[in-house]
Amino acid sequence: MEQHDYPGGPPCRGVRTVFGVVVAVVGVLTAANPQNALLRAINDAVPQVANAVPTLITAFGALLAAFSNPPRLG
Repeated sequence: MEQHDYPGGPPCRGVRTVFGVVVAVVGVLTAANPQNALLRAINDAVPQVANAVPTLITAFGALLAAFSNPPRLG
């Protein structure tokens, strides 16, 4: 994988990782609260998909975090 140079300075390392973790946490919270208004709306529109949405959100966030560069801690 090649590094990309961004104009204006070095790339922000770890931003994708942190974003992926946040997305995964949102997926877990969505799964913990199935009475969420968004999930109820999806359930009314497409009942088969509503059960899979929290799992898909969590999986997407976890994969994004796993395949991203780790953040710099110093």
